[in-house]
Amino acid sequence: MLGWISEYNEPLNLFVNAAMLIVWALYFQLLLNGYRRSRSSKILVNRANGHSIRTQCVVANMSSEAIYVEGIIAEVVGEGDDERITCSLTDHGGSIDPKEATDADGYQGPLHSGESVRLGTYQQIIEHVLSQNNWDISTVRHLVLTIVATYGPEDRPVAARREYEIIEKAGRRVLRSDTVATEQIRSRTERRKVEELMQKQVGADRTAG
Repeated sequence: MLGWISEYNEPLNLFVNAAMLIVWALYFQLLLNGYRRSRSSKILVNRANGHSIRTQCVVANMSSEAIYVEGIIAEVVGEGDDERITCSLTDHGGSIDPKEATDADGYQGPLHSGESVRLGTYQQIIEHVLSQNNWDISTVRHLVLTIVATYGPEDRPVAARREYEIIEKAGRRVLRSDTVATEQIRSRTERRKVEELMQKQVGADRTAG
């Protein structure tokens, strides 16, 4: 056995070194992935309780650092896929109803790690979007909420998206989501699109004002 080891000493050393290199590379990759996850933003959008459109919509910051919410974009879809309305919820200074604006509306401002804000009910959000059009709320079948924020380690704005289908159940209009978690928009292409959409909405709001 010892003679065999002595004979194949060089190949064995190469094999052991290669194995150790692979182990260290995997370990480094795990550390790198953990570091990236800890530095990435995580924004949650969820219902406060229940499934009715009258329930409160809550945005929570589960990132390791604070975020600054730059804006929230709501898109409603009618009975046809081409029937869409997109609207910034910050176009009246951070409130669904500009006559009742308060600091607690939470549509624009800082959110520390672990903090959350209520955006009002889903029905209020939908009605706000529809207030600029002649749609009836009963025709709305789909709601998409996109949160756009600034996060310290990131150069571009970060974003998160949650989609809801609105259905009739037991005589009530309720929200149904195909996903349990909020979609985190991380790719450069998607984030650039969100940034462009945000700029477009801000420009449209200023023109309207």
